[in-house]
Formats: sequence, structure tokens, C-alpha cells
Amino acid sequence: MHPQTAPVTRTPIRVAAGARAHLLSTPSSPTAPKAARDFVRAVLRRTPLVPLLDTAVLLTSEAVTSSHLRTPRSADILLRMLTTGHGLRISVHDEAPVRFPRPAPVAGDPEADHGLLLTARLADDWGTTPFGGLPRSASLWFELRLER
Repeated sequence: MHPQTAPVTRTPIRVAAGARAHLLSTPSSPTAPKAARDFVRAVLRRTPLVPLLDTAVLLTSEAVTSSHLRTPRSADILLRMLTTGHGLRISVHDEAPVRFPRPAPVAGDPEADHGLLLTARLADDWGTTPFGGLPRSASLWFELRLER
């Protein structure tokens, strides 16, 4: 769901709530999306977050594929996953320059990033966070939460 329309019925992810960080750095290559999918599967299979596994893998694959397509092979893609007892946050960062603000995806727009459309539809919350380094880049992040 889009952040402005997401229901407020679920508890947001909080780092202070015992979140555990998992990191993957992979070269921007055609195998990067598979490496990211395998990483997310391996982490989530060992947690009570298994019900979120398929959606997390799909959205991660879309985000990493988009990063790979926008970056040179010399770049790295960083995936950071925070897990808690009730949900997860995944962020994907690359060094490709971006325009801010990044517009919200609109269904039916032929120019729309389909990965962002899926993220807006399936994630409980999502957004982009600017990275202050050079080149000016951003992280795409999304949250998935278990029903309480």
C-alpha cells in the first residue's frame, strides 16, 4: 500500500523492538536478484516470519532487479533486512543517481516501474530514503508485518 493510504492498524517496525540486522552485498550482475532471493529465503525460513516469505522474496527480487538494470556492473547492491518478532523491513541500496522526489506509481501508466507498483500494492509501508553520499542516490525500502 502507498504510505499515505496504508492502514494504521499494524504496529510499525521499530529497531528498539529487538530488530536483528541481516546484510548482503552483491555485485550488480544478472545473478544479483537470485542471490538476493536466496538470501531472504535463507533468513526468513529460520524465523516466525515464514508467512511473509513469498511476498518478501517477490518484492526483494523486483527491487534488486531494478537496481541491477540502473547500475553499471562495477557497482555493488546492498540489501539490508531488519527482522523483528512481528515483521521485517528490507532496503535495497545502489549507487545509481536518482531524481527526488520519486513519484508514487500509478496503475495504467505505461512509464510506471512495475516493481514499484507491486511494492505499493503488497507492502504494508514503503518509500525511498536519500543517501547523502556521492553520487546522489537512494535506498528503496519496504515493510511487511504479520497480523496481530
